[in-house]
Amino acid sequence: MIRMFHSHTHFKQPHRSGNKRGVSLLIAVIILGSSLLIISTSALVIGLGQREGSYVGERGGEASSLADGCMEEGYIRIRRDVLWGLSSPVPFTAPNGSCTLQVANLDATTRRIDVTAVVAGHTKHIRSQYSLLGAVPVVLSWEERND
Repeated sequence: MIRMFHSHTHFKQPHRSGNKRGVSLLIAVIILGSSLLIISTSALVIGLGQREGSYVGERGGEASSLADGCMEEGYIRIRRDVLWGLSSPVPFTAPNGSCTLQVANLDATTRRIDVTAVVAGHTKHIRSQYSLLGAVPVVLSWEERND
């Protein structure tokens, strides 16, 4: 009998640790990518929420400014004509909204003025008392209302 191999030859199995490293790296990249996607989506949603909040705040500020302006206009008109606005509510229109003034006679020299201003669905209410006694009219009170 002739032996083909003179010694015991062991053939080595291919080393596969490189494949394990590749799979581990792939899993790490997928986890990192998913995390970054979640973080960027959260940042986008937060940014949109802040933008909407900014828009709402801006419209609310415009409503306040319009109410203030309408109140000042009411003071000017009452100073010119002490009976102005007593008969019915007086509407005003502005480029960004509208307001209505309601004037009430509290006594012979004092008026209560209620202003309601609306800008893009945002409403602002102001009530003021205005004295006509003396040479210079005086604002007796000014309050923002929630009604």
